[in-house]
Amino acid sequence: MTTAIRIEVLPARQGDCLLVECPREAGQSWRMLVDGGPPATWPLLEQRLSRLPSGGRDIDVAVVTHIDSDHIGGMIPFLRSEYAGHVGDFWFNGRTHLPRTGAKRGVAQGERLMAALLGESGGPELPWNRAFDGGPVETGYDGGFTEVPTRDGPRITVLSPTLIRLESLGHAWSETVRQARRGRAEEAEPDILEPLDDVVSLSEEKTSKDPSVANGSSIALLVEHRGAGLVLGADAFGTVLGTGLQAVAEARGLDNLPVDAFKLPHHASKRNVLRALLRAAPARHYLVSTNGDLYHHPDDVALARVVLGAPSGAALWFNYRTDRTARWAAARLCEKYRYTARFPEDPGTGAVLELPARS
Repeated sequence: MTTAIRIEVLPARQGDCLLVECPREAGQSWRMLVDGGPPATWPLLEQRLSRLPSGGRDIDVAVVTHIDSDHIGGMIPFLRSEYAGHVGDFWFNGRTHLPRTGAKRGVAQGERLMAALLGESGGPELPWNRAFDGGPVETGYDGGFTEVPTRDGPRITVLSPTLIRLESLGHAWSETVRQARRGRAEEAEPDILEPLDDVVSLSEEKTSKDPSVANGSSIALLVEHRGAGLVLGADAFGTVLGTGLQAVAEARGLDNLPVDAFKLPHHASKRNVLRALLRAAPARHYLVSTNGDLYHHPDDVALARVVLGAPSGAALWFNYRTDRTARWAAARLCEKYRYTARFPEDPGTGAVLELPARS
């Protein structure tokens, strides 16, 4: 099998830290790092990066999807490390990219990242949103998508955020970074596991919208290479992400956009994994990044929507085996709804998936 896209979903506790590689015809693979997980993820990420070939440690793109401790925390030490100098472009919407912002300068994680990117922290200035001529990573006011050219790499399409979501972040920048800091101090409540007796009723449960301004500003991407497709949902709003995917499908003359793998948004929260979103991009593999120790993700409601809406034979990939996720590997569920559940072979590496080339 010739691999088109290789995805590693590192064990980043309740956060995201993904390494995506697309083999080229010659030379090292095109490589993208997506988020760094919470601060405690950095030693694991550093160890993984140390295993890259000594002569091929380039990272073409490093994406910081949004301001949230469980995504940005591990990127701060990354930016101070030797590996930052191997990054071709950092994609991140900082305060300077937000339309009509009234936020004041702070000293929280988002500001430290901007300082590092601008070389104000003592190091060299780093490449920042060069693929967007230094402007924001966005899809316009009405939603949809933005295609990003890469040199000898995959086809990348931005699906989120809209400029409206960035405006909202601009108005709430200072409060958003304060919330990110408070989130790290939250204590988890006991996880009450309900029986999975009625998956259909679970999937139909009415859920409120995600109220997080930070999540709404998430950079979500479609990565396509050699016929394989991967959606990286970050913590994006399901409505925005679904609109983007549907717009891509319609632009290609399709009713929807089948993909090989879909990293579910917001750690498979029921507020973000919507049935309309799943219809827009049916997948063969659905990836979940969380250990559930703080917010008790993935939500059963979200996974019920996935297994009912997925194509027959689809696989759920978890980067942690927990009491919550193990329930979804029950033979009676897998047989009835015709899916499989996959867990890491090595808990220290997380979930690793290789998508085959189709062209």
